[in-house]
Amino acid sequence: MSETTIEANPSIWFRVAEHNLYDMCMEMGFTEERFIKYQKKRFLRAVLFGFPLIIVSFFFQWWWVFAGIAISGFLWWNEYNRAKKFYGNFNFEKQLQFSKFTRMLIPYLLQTDATLYSVFTRLLDRLEPGHLKNSLERLLIEMNEFPNSEVPFVRFAKDASGTDSSILFMTTLYDFHQNTFDHSIIMELGQLSSEQLFEGVDEIIAYKLRKFSMYPTKLTMASFVITLGYAICMISEAFSTGLF
Repeated sequence: MSETTIEANPSIWFRVAEHNLYDMCMEMGFTEERFIKYQKKRFLRAVLFGFPLIIVSFFFQWWWVFAGIAISGFLWWNEYNRAKKFYGNFNFEKQLQFSKFTRMLIPYLLQTDATLYSVFTRLLDRLEPGHLKNSLERLLIEMNEFPNSEVPFVRFAKDASGTDSSILFMTTLYDFHQNTFDHSIIMELGQLSSEQLFEGVDEIIAYKLRKFSMYPTKLTMASFVITLGYAICMISEAFSTGLF
């Protein structure tokens, strides 16, 4: 989280957040109120599981306090790790939807007397409600407010996908709209969108393979948790027997 964000939000929930957690949440559509609620829920979950072990340490072995702190720390970190995975899936879905959008866009642009604004308006009716449709609605509004600026096109590329290739696509589209109506440029954009779509397919395959590859690891970790719990019980019993 940037220094300006910390200064603007002196709440402890912003200060204890990881360096990129706030930015990730804002990009996914969080409000500041929702972010604070998320941090409070995250903290409460960590405390509820770790604090009882700290209380137990006052009545049994003192080293249980370390187990309580370790569990609380792990749960706090695990929620951040889950947020990063969710953000990764969010970005992946964004890029996939943008690739589909560019594939739909090209045939409309090749039609006779098609204008960029009219094409965007027609595509707006075909898009499902979501992040991409909201970004396109904002682009149409800004095209009316700033008809001779490429800033709305760049902003749309960053919001809808965030990749360098998407920015290149939208700036090229703006140049086509402003300076020339050479349809060879549209054909080049079609080729670029095809390459992006194939890259998206490769990412889908890699994503599916990663999910399957994690199953053995998850099974191993589940058995490790059971073994660890049994080991802790045995150690606790040994200490109790030694004390008596």
